[in-house]
Parts: sequence; C-alpha cells; structure tokens
Amino acid sequence: MQLSEALSLAIQHQNAGRTAAAAEIYDRILEVAPENPPAATLRARIHLKEGRLDEADRLTETATRAAPDFMQAWNARGDVLDARKEPEAANAAWRRSLVTGPENTGPFVGLGNQFQLDKEYGAAEQAYRRALAGQPGNVPAANNLAQALLIEGDAERALAATDRVLARDPNHVRATAYRSVALEELGRYDEVDRLIAHGSATRPIRFPVPGGYRDHVGFNAALSEEIRNHPNISGNLDPLRRAIRGGAFVPQLFDQKGPAIAAFEQMLAAGLNDYIAGLSRDPSHPFFARIPDGYAVNIWANILGDEGHQSAHIHNAGWLSGTYYAAVPETVRPDDPERAGWLEFNRPGYGIPYRGTRKLEAICPELGMAVVFPSYVWHSTIPFRGGGERISIAFDLHIDG
Repeated sequence: MQLSEALSLAIQHQNAGRTAAAAEIYDRILEVAPENPPAATLRARIHLKEGRLDEADRLTETATRAAPDFMQAWNARGDVLDARKEPEAANAAWRRSLVTGPENTGPFVGLGNQFQLDKEYGAAEQAYRRALAGQPGNVPAANNLAQALLIEGDAERALAATDRVLARDPNHVRATAYRSVALEELGRYDEVDRLIAHGSATRPIRFPVPGGYRDHVGFNAALSEEIRNHPNISGNLDPLRRAIRGGAFVPQLFDQKGPAIAAFEQMLAAGLNDYIAGLSRDPSHPFFARIPDGYAVNIWANILGDEGHQSAHIHNAGWLSGTYYAAVPETVRPDDPERAGWLEFNRPGYGIPYRGTRKLEAICPELGMAVVFPSYVWHSTIPFRGGGERISIAFDLHIDG
C-alpha cells in the first residue's frame, strides 16, 4: 500500500472513532517516513487525547520542523503546549498556525481561553467571535464566549451565544448552565425556575436505614470510617480540575467496598431508581426530555473540615448529579441564618459574579439524606466553622448509549 493510501485509511479510521486502528497505521507510516507531517500530526492528536504529552510534543515538533507551513501541525502543537501548561509557547504556535492558514479558526479558541485566564475578557470575546465567524457551529467558542460575556455583565449577548449551542444540542449541559445565569440577570425568573425545577428535579431524597444497621447514626458512622480509610483518598487537589477547597477527595469510591459502602451502593441504586420512576417526561425540557431507561454512575467522596467548601460548579458530563451526606457537623443547622455548610444553588462559578437580586435557594444537609439536581444546575457549599467533618458522597448519572 502506498503511503498516501495508508494515510487516507488511517484518517477514515480516526474520523470513525476507531482510534486504535488509526494509531497502528500512523505508527507504521512513521516507521517508514519518520517526518511525515500529516501522520506525525494526527498521531500526536491521539497521544494528546490519551494524555501522553511527551509523545505528542515530540511528534508535533517533528511535524512543524519538517513542514513549517503546515497549518494543522502548528495548531496541534499549540494544543499540546497548552496541555503542558506552557501558555506563551502555545500562543506562539497558534499564532504561527494562523499565519500559515488565515482561514483556520480553531486556534482562536485557545487564544481566547488564554485571554480569559489573563482576565482580558474583551480580547477573549474578540477571539471567540473570530472563531465563530469561520465556524458558526463551534461549540467551545460559543460556550466560552457566553462565559466571557457573563463575566463582563452582558447577559443579553451571553444568552444569544448559548442559543448558538442549544440550537445544535438542546440538552448541552454547559450552555444550559450559562443560559440559567443570563436569564436570572435578565429577570426572567419563570424560565430559570423551570430549568432548576425545585421540588421535582432538584430535591432531597431520604433513604431507609440499610439492613444490618440500627439507625442512620450507626450506618453513617461506619460509612464515614470506610471513606476516611479508603485507599484512593487524596488531599492533593488541583483547584482548576476539582471544585473542593480545603479538604480531601476519594475518587472511584466503589473500587473498594467494605460492608457499609456496599450497603450504600444498594441503597443509592434503589433510591435513584425510585426517583427516576417518579419523573414525568417533557420533550421541551433539557432534563425531563432525557429520562433514561438505563444509566451508569460515577461516584466519589469529599471530606471537608473547618472553612472547607465546594466552589460553585456544574457537572459537564452528567444528566443527574447529587450529594449524599454521611457526616454533618453539629454547627450545620437548619435554623442558621448564615446557612453555614448548606448546599446552595444558582450561584454561578468559573469567574462569573452573581448579579441576581433574589435570595438563592439552599438546602441544609441532614445525615442519611441526598440532594439531587440536573447536572447543569450551579451548586456550591457555603463554608462552615466550629470544627467537625462534613463527609459527602457525590455522584453523576450518565445516560447509557
């Protein structure tokens, strides 16, 4: 097979999602022609997606050296350098991409993201708009434009930016979250309340005590102890990737199940199935339109101490999200006017200030209770003081298929 035919076949595999087959062909091409720019660039893309940054860096450097005017190589190199947290070098590569291919709009998203990090929101807005001029359906550009506009306080244009995304994907989590912020700032409260759906979609779930335990106090004490001693526990958290502040994090909680965690898994599954069975389908609603027949659960635990909290965030990959409370400090009380330790809704995160005029909804945690909500709903934990631990188990439901 000629190199051009092999490259064409690999691209077909890659476009169809057959990444392993594509990678194998790219590797064979690079054995014969180590500096083949398209093969090096596209193989680097696969390495980047899989987190193998050293290999992606080596291949994009090879491609740009072999073909200094190859736009896609510079574009990929910028993405790799951005993933390596080298923003200045990434910007230089993206700009080189634009010089070699002025019609290329992809790098403008990366430039806009860097402008946002530097708090140059006007420049970020221009970069995202340039990306959208060339690619009107560019979802990251439209979403990030909405974020920049909300930070600057331009709710009308932010709303229009979310319309771009939702016209293509009416259930897009991040666009729906940004839309709720814009609607709140514009005083369109009925539309916000319909999205959040307090009392139906967003509400507490109370569980019966699992078999073998006398009461919730005993069960949750055992559950908390297993969480504290879980082998996956980590206190070294990246604030850019996790919303927790001042605490510990236990990913993949179900990797190791003691008796209490195993009982919790069964209890949670029964409660979620009952919750889903009680929902009514509504094709015009981004949450109620997607009530699943089957789902998968991603689950983790958070341990918070004094001043610990969860900053405002959403869960981009979920349909339904929630938090179960295994330990609640005595200082977290339903009669507290400051609502310390409560779960608060609708305060936006990601640098967007809250400019609404309404008092935000919040729910006081209770031992043995979970609070569930659509994954696009902004939520955060108000810091608490006075000692004790707040141990919660967070989860996302992902629709099968």
